[in-house]
Amino acid sequence: MKVDFTFKAFAAIFSVVVVLFLLSAFTETVLPGNSYTIEITGLPGPAANGTATVMVPIPANVTGEPVIPEEALVGDRVTGWQATIRETPYGKMLAFTATEGYAPDISISFEVLQTEDELQRLPRYQRPTNLTAWEMKREPRLLVPVLATPGDVGVAEFIQVSNSTYTTVVFLDGFAPPPEDAAGITFSLEYRGVGGTKRLIRENTWTATVNTAVQGTESGFVPVPAEYRVIAGGIGF
Repeated sequence: MKVDFTFKAFAAIFSVVVVLFLLSAFTETVLPGNSYTIEITGLPGPAANGTATVMVPIPANVTGEPVIPEEALVGDRVTGWQATIRETPYGKMLAFTATEGYAPDISISFEVLQTEDELQRLPRYQRPTNLTAWEMKREPRLLVPVLATPGDVGVAEFIQVSNSTYTTVVFLDGFAPPPEDAAGITFSLEYRGVGGTKRLIRENTWTATVNTAVQGTESGFVPVPAEYRVIAGGIGF
């Protein structure tokens, strides 16, 4: 009799724990977000009486709309550099312009969580793009500009694949010619777009990375490869 009572008590406690766990998991919300890490090393010094500029892609959706607010990207957060968004023949890019007589390495990370969709009552055309988190959670994202894709398919078709490589672009201007034996300029760019989790449903995660070296003698727009990957969502506990 005592054993039976103990077993029932244990079963009841276990059931309560399971229910609380499921309730916690069901109500847990992870907001969609975007993070972008930029590492650029090996930059030559600026040319005499010139202004050195380096530009990199920005995270955006299929239409080219930035998914990280421009005001979060610009400014003087990197010592020796001023960051701005520039329009180029290929679309918007993040430009770093040297503010001193030297060109230090660039290392910076951006992370922005999209806020709850508090404006859901408004008509869609009135909602700020970067605030409609749960409407954007299933929206594929990557680093743009996109110069070329395998088979020259459009960006809207390309982003449906799970893993592939496409061509984006970086830009260099105003740097002094490096020594012949100098190592190249290394670009390490990593974007991660998280779809978020709500009521146990985990949305997709999109990543786009650039890991390449460019000769210090290069100038202007330089095509570089980017790896695109989709991490499938599902039921998340």
